[in-house]
Amino acid sequence: MVAKNKVSAVLCSTDLDRSREFYEGKVGLRLSPATIVNHLVFDCGDGTSLLIYGRAAPNLADHTQVRFWSTDIAADVRELAGRGVVFDELEIGEMKTVDHILTSPSGRSAWFKDPDGNTLAVFQPA
Repeated sequence: MVAKNKVSAVLCSTDLDRSREFYEGKVGLRLSPATIVNHLVFDCGDGTSLLIYGRAAPNLADHTQVRFWSTDIAADVRELAGRGVVFDELEIGEMKTVDHILTSPSGRSAWFKDPDGNTLAVFQPA
């Protein structure tokens, strides 16, 4: 049954070499041996993966496309920033990011973009 199968988040990239450098060097992911031609597969926690495939057309999505779940968002954000990740600074009504993190009733989030403009988030539930 498909509901019991492993799931991957999928993003597209116009330059797989640049994406590999970003996801390995800045995000700290490890390339999986499951990687195939025109794709990058990165192993993530709990048997999940992030799949990035080569595509000539740029990304047009304007929403969070991948969420990394966190138990210590402040530490995760510091680690990513230390590797050169640039975070989006947001102001949504009365809420705004402090030290790159926005606190809302549902939890704490920090957003950043990959080289193709895909929006990624680190999220710690409330």
